[in-house]
Amino acid sequence: MPMQPAMTAALCIALWLALRPLAASASCPVPARTPAATAAATPEPPLYDVDKDIFSVDRDLAGYFAFQSNLDGSAKAKKELRVDRNLWNDCAQLQVRLPLVTVYPGESAHTPSGNPFSAFGNAELRYSYRVSSSSFDHAISIGAELPTSGEGVQSLDTELKFLYATKWKWKGGSVAYASEYDQTVISPPGSRYNSYYQGTLTAPSCAFVDSPAWRGLKVSGIYEYRILANQGGTVRAAVGGLLDGNLNDVAINLIDTWGTGNHGLWRYKLEATAAVRI
Repeated sequence: MPMQPAMTAALCIALWLALRPLAASASCPVPARTPAATAAATPEPPLYDVDKDIFSVDRDLAGYFAFQSNLDGSAKAKKELRVDRNLWNDCAQLQVRLPLVTVYPGESAHTPSGNPFSAFGNAELRYSYRVSSSSFDHAISIGAELPTSGEGVQSLDTELKFLYATKWKWKGGSVAYASEYDQTVISPPGSRYNSYYQGTLTAPSCAFVDSPAWRGLKVSGIYEYRILANQGGTVRAAVGGLLDGNLNDVAINLIDTWGTGNHGLWRYKLEATAAVRI
């Protein structure tokens, strides 16, 4: 059963109040350097990642592609342009996501022809605040997915998204966990209603290439699970692998996951991201 509007609003306010102290207490220090240290410093890699998202030091342009095969025989592909811009310091960032979605209906879909069709999807706006150190990274994000899609490629509901990502790092590896809560706040007749929590665990992020061109190329295992409140608490999961790093001045991120059992998140999903500083 969908939440009543008052309950939804109260939950969103509670989450915002819970996230606010994290952002307020976080600092974004800029280490002081002497002239000698600055001259001898190694050039800073232009990009780095927190969980599965890639962020830059200042601003970047990213291309994202995903192909998802579903358990019912249908499939969906997304091509997305992502533009990031830092705000008042290097920790605060605003991101705009503009997707083009292609739907492959599959045998069970109620479409006249069953042929693929494409249209602009739901645009998304995100604000993130992140802090990185030598041993621990964390970031909070608040996003809004807007009902801008056409041709029925995505539901025309409006969703709020709350995310918190953490990464513990050590020499030769790391482990990261990200929490995401998605909640439909406006659901017109005929649109989908979403309410779920998603957890993502990645480890051990081991580097296996060390060269000037392939900086910090790392491989990890990944486990994703989703608790669907709008489906009575059903749990769906997927497992796979993640490859990320820098190819010269381009950050790359490749993810391949497979649904687990008859209640998987999907049959399989391939995701690829490439980001450059602008």
